[in-house]
Amino acid sequence: MRPMARAALVAIAVGLLAGSAPDPRGWTAGTPAADTARVVDGHGGATIELPKSVSVKRPTLLVYFSPKCPHCRHVAAEIEALAVRIGANTDVIWVASGGSRVGEIDEFRKTYAVKSPIVHDTDAAIAGAMGARSTPSALFVAPSSKPGKVDVRDAWLPYVQGYDFLVEARVGGDPFATFKPGEYVGDNACGACHGTELKSWNLTHHSVAWWTLVDDKKQGDPACNRCHVVGAGVPGGFDGNPESHLVNVGCEACHGPGGPHDGSRQDARTSCIGCHDEAHSIAFTVEKGLPHIDHYAAAGMTPIEQQEARRKLASGNAPRPLLAFPEGANLGVATCRTCHPAEVASWEKTSHARAMETLKPEGADDPGCVRCHATALRSGPAPTTMAGFRTSESVGCESCHGPAEAHVASGAPIEGLGDDCPVCVIEAVCTTCHTPTWDPDWSLEPSLQVISHGGKR
Repeated sequence: MRPMARAALVAIAVGLLAGSAPDPRGWTAGTPAADTARVVDGHGGATIELPKSVSVKRPTLLVYFSPKCPHCRHVAAEIEALAVRIGANTDVIWVASGGSRVGEIDEFRKTYAVKSPIVHDTDAAIAGAMGARSTPSALFVAPSSKPGKVDVRDAWLPYVQGYDFLVEARVGGDPFATFKPGEYVGDNACGACHGTELKSWNLTHHSVAWWTLVDDKKQGDPACNRCHVVGAGVPGGFDGNPESHLVNVGCEACHGPGGPHDGSRQDARTSCIGCHDEAHSIAFTVEKGLPHIDHYAAAGMTPIEQQEARRKLASGNAPRPLLAFPEGANLGVATCRTCHPAEVASWEKTSHARAMETLKPEGADDPGCVRCHATALRSGPAPTTMAGFRTSESVGCESCHGPAEAHVASGAPIEGLGDDCPVCVIEAVCTTCHTPTWDPDWSLEPSLQVISHGGKR
């Protein structure tokens, strides 16, 4: 990269960061994002010799893949679109792994309309020269001044969705030619410079927002998916393609499009209430939400701890503290019965009213178990002693509807969880206890029918 371009990119990064308060765990004002130099300088510098089975006559992106690899298939369309954009001065060559079958390669070519040449690396010689240990992997190379060899200008081992932006920046030699006004670049492109932030985002519910829709078969509902993707309804934003790099609530959903990096930035907090509104959240405030999207949470965690946190998110076992009820006193079923006798009578016929009876003896005095079999005396952090629960009522009204203290004192609304309540909110309340681990056969719709109780709110 030209020295002037490198200096300009670093200056932009500094300008972006200088506008925010410093965070001692990450960057400080006046310094570029931690991984900016990696993007600017790349992983180039090596000179390698490629087998004669692959011919490099000008700058070329070598993509090592397996036609049955789901990750390879996920980026196939992206790489072919990239090949068109950079085709004036750069080639793309697919390198099929030695274990690939000819029929599988043909199917891959047809399915993804691959126009770029595919070389079958039958003896794994190309993979060995590339240093590829997994698929997909990519090297950006150019003919060397040394006969029969190529210079490596950058490497993406592995290549992941969204790295087309980084390849295009490397091909052009000037990142500013890649950033387009109002363009969404995707989380992985952001994470190339903001590595810790991307790792931390992967520990949040934002990072699996799309898959919660898929699980509920709601991904085709525009009313729902607008808050589970990046840029819905905006030019260049999510276009309905479930394979898009803009699924989930990514960086740009809150911070705005990644391009151009011009030194100005919006206050991301203003984006929260667009989705975390009264209809879809429980007592949401920005102050309540920010700790759960800590951009530097991963910095204090080991890779194993990050993996475990990610596993809990993917399995549906991660806590959902953002949907916690506001703190307040739970007044008990007797108080609720005063105004809601029909609902309480209905509750008395459900397993919720007998939840303590279903708890095994060894868990009956364990607050960690009892929290899902009895109502706490107060809403808020879970009690750490048995004295903090009203065990005689098991799972009472306020376990699902929130504390009645303010509701009784002033008539303030309580969570109705009726027909006008989005399913996503109801499900979030239920799955604080009905997790895949503790209740693997639980299903929302039939469970709601069992515990349904009509009446005034």
